[in-house]
Amino acid sequence: MIQLLRSYEHLFERIGLALMLVLLAFVLNQTDWLNRWNLLFYDWNLSHGSRAPAEDIVIVAIDEQSLRKLGRWPWSRHMHAELVRKLAASGAKAVALDIVFAEPDVAQPAADRDLASALADYGRVVLPVLNEQTRLNGPLIETLPIPALAKAAARLGHVDVELDSDSIARGIYLKAGLGSPRWSTLTLALLEMMDPSRWQTLPGQHNLTAGPVFSKSWQRDYHILIPFAGPAGHFQRVSYADVLQGSFAPAAFYGKWVLVGVTAAGLGDALPTPVSGQAQPMPGVEFNANILDALLRGMLIQPLSENSSLLLTGILVLLPLVMCAVCTPRWTLPLSGSILLLTLVVSFGLMQILHRWFPPVAALVVQGLSCLLWMGWRWQQARHALLTEQERTQVALHSIDDAVIVTDVHGLVEYLNPRAESLLGCAQTALQGQPLGAIFHLANDSDGRYPLDLAALCLQQNQLSQLPENGVLVSRNGREYTVRASAAPIRDPQGQVLGVVVAFSDTTEACRLTEQMTYQATHDALTQLPNRHFLQGRLKRAIMHARRVRQSFAVLYVGLDHFKKVNDGLGHTAGDTLLRAAAARLLVCGRGEDTIARLSGDEFVIVLENLSQEDQVAVFARKILEALAPCFRIESHECFITASIGISLFPKDGEDVETLLKNADIAMHRAKDGGRDTVEFYSQDMHIRALERLTLEQSLRYALGRQELEVHYQPQMDLQHGCIIGVEALLRWRHSQRGLISPIEFVPLAEETGLIEGIGEWVLRTACKQAKVWQQEGFPPLRMAVNLSPRQFWRPGIVEMIDRVLRETGLEPCYLDLEITEGLLMKDVEDSIAILHALKRMGIHLSIDDFGTGYSSLSYLKRFPIDQLKIDKSFVSDVTVNQDNTSIAMAVIAMAHNMRLKVIAEGVENPAQLAFLQKYQCDEIQGYYLSRPAPAQQIRALLRGELLSAALKDPNSRRLTG
Repeated sequence: MIQLLRSYEHLFERIGLALMLVLLAFVLNQTDWLNRWNLLFYDWNLSHGSRAPAEDIVIVAIDEQSLRKLGRWPWSRHMHAELVRKLAASGAKAVALDIVFAEPDVAQPAADRDLASALADYGRVVLPVLNEQTRLNGPLIETLPIPALAKAAARLGHVDVELDSDSIARGIYLKAGLGSPRWSTLTLALLEMMDPSRWQTLPGQHNLTAGPVFSKSWQRDYHILIPFAGPAGHFQRVSYADVLQGSFAPAAFYGKWVLVGVTAAGLGDALPTPVSGQAQPMPGVEFNANILDALLRGMLIQPLSENSSLLLTGILVLLPLVMCAVCTPRWTLPLSGSILLLTLVVSFGLMQILHRWFPPVAALVVQGLSCLLWMGWRWQQARHALLTEQERTQVALHSIDDAVIVTDVHGLVEYLNPRAESLLGCAQTALQGQPLGAIFHLANDSDGRYPLDLAALCLQQNQLSQLPENGVLVSRNGREYTVRASAAPIRDPQGQVLGVVVAFSDTTEACRLTEQMTYQATHDALTQLPNRHFLQGRLKRAIMHARRVRQSFAVLYVGLDHFKKVNDGLGHTAGDTLLRAAAARLLVCGRGEDTIARLSGDEFVIVLENLSQEDQVAVFARKILEALAPCFRIESHECFITASIGISLFPKDGEDVETLLKNADIAMHRAKDGGRDTVEFYSQDMHIRALERLTLEQSLRYALGRQELEVHYQPQMDLQHGCIIGVEALLRWRHSQRGLISPIEFVPLAEETGLIEGIGEWVLRTACKQAKVWQQEGFPPLRMAVNLSPRQFWRPGIVEMIDRVLRETGLEPCYLDLEITEGLLMKDVEDSIAILHALKRMGIHLSIDDFGTGYSSLSYLKRFPIDQLKIDKSFVSDVTVNQDNTSIAMAVIAMAHNMRLKVIAEGVENPAQLAFLQKYQCDEIQGYYLSRPAPAQQIRALLRGELLSAALKDPNSRRLTG
């Protein structure tokens, strides 16, 4: 708010100043104080506008030659009559006789009559009218030609001229007269005589006060300024005597305007003009010739009207105020000069182009004054700004965290800010005047010193100088600071060096943070081991070094086995503790030159350099396995973990970072696939298998969209009634190039990559839809068994997804049998029970698949809301020959029946197996003995046939389908 009020205050001050200057310009414009200077500029302006004389204007001069030939003046009026006749005979357009004939010729009355006759005969002669004073302080009177001549003349015209205040004739009134301005000036009367209609509207400044009320005074009107064509003698002249004697060219006067008057010195009227100079007045006849020339050419100069003059003055006065306000201070002086010049150019242009006279001096004076005031105000503002800037600089230097030292050109200290005092450990008063090198000591970590003093180096190079790296500053109290310093020369406007500014800042904490951030960016936060970024850089250097010295090195990819079980069982905190403990054991195994890094999760990489023999790697790998073998005590728990190690060698197994890491990773996974807790060296066939796996994964991602996946169905039979009571939906992949791919080959891959979620929902939907189709075709309702994979079962929203599929396909939940492995259920018993109960409430039939192959507790088993146990085919395949499998099968059947659960055996392939299961009252069977998994069309044919009943009556008969 205060800032706004100050802005308004400055605005009002500027407006008030502008109004005062404009008022001053108006006052000066209305007074005669500057008139002399305006006249001087007018004269200068006029002197630059000379032009060629008009060819149709001729002066008949009563000059010294004529006086010598014709005698003393005045001459007989017979001569004037003869002159008029000769001019008329030569074809002159019109004649103005600038000769006063105020009294009759008493000595020669006939001469008056002769002249009158000549004037009347020619009919185009104008005579002058004078205004004169007959006595001192007497009244003005009009002096006319004698009546006879006045009557004979075509027109009369006044020859009145008003001198300016400096006694110079610059203008004339086109109209003047006693009592009223009734007489035209001599040359205007000449023109009006020839073309009266053209001159009805006159140029010039009209005198509104002229009129009959001033009947006894000499009245003037239509004031104009004369644009003189040139100095005296500029127009064509013919001597009066030569005209009388006929000594002129025949065409000298033809069609021309002729002015007759006195040019001889001391005889006639002569006027000082701007172009003639004070020493050479212009004869009256030539003065009239200039007027006639201007009238004919339309070049009469008119003073600018008062309102226009005031308006233009105001604009020119305000212009510097506006321009200086919007321009920067450095442009004030050039701009002021330009505006003054503009005013002169405007006045000059108006006069030369538009023939309008604008007196510029009032505007120039006020412009100059305003420019002086503005420059003074600018100076005051600059001074105030400088003082403010000095204060701000002082405050800034006292408040910034950078230390600043200023020296003179000899390196002697002149100023220190408080921060510099603090870092140097001494006050400014004790340091002023001392050499900078004596108080500012820098050292670096490499050689303990810098070869050149920073200020001296800056003065020597005459440019900004900086330390190449952070230095160590030791203060007077012995404290060390890590600083970044630079020095720059101080120059005057001419570029001379006046001193040096040394700026340095304490970067001790910043360097510490940088080191910490660099460490965090390159090391694992959990184990403090190098991370992947650090490892990649280290491998690049190891590759360059190995190539240079022609040695090999090894990359060991260490993956902890079954670490996820620890994480899931004991929690992530325990898992983190285990990882730190494992990292510590790895560090103990490694040499000082080896790099041990953690990539992610439970995977570590070790780089062994400078290998002379490859068997060193195997020994080191075994050392790692042995180091990880002892028990880990984690939060009162004893944990045992093993590791799988994959090894790639440079340059045999790769010559770049990515290849070495990739091949070591492949070898590590091969070790896991081979039983874990072992070491595998990379080989080319691993790469081939990995590539095949990757290709298979890529094809699997598109298999569903390409409709390459199929659902086959395997019948399930009730042994008591001998009828098909259901089918199991089994996934098949008919690859476009490889043909039918076994589920054993691609289902684990789908489970691992997460593709099983989308594929499993598609299988469920397809199976439910097919079961509904068979019901609509009239077949007895069958129970559709569908396997749920672990990823599907633990997927959020599994219950909602199954409910949605049932609603969309229209299959009743009681005809859906979901098979779930016991190992899956034991992963999280409580959550498993909750999900199973939710499915059971929907009416879905639940079975535990592959029962006996996992591990479970009977106490948990009885809590599961299941309907059926499925004996794994591994127990059924040799149930008749292997006593252990026989016992397991019998126990499962007995246990299930005791728990009121049904039992189904899968993998039944021969009559002996069927007979065994019938003997021990197994409820249902499934296997090749009944039918191989087949497409829906073949199952439809099976359901229509009678082969099933025959097979039940004769156990030795062949199976239902091939």
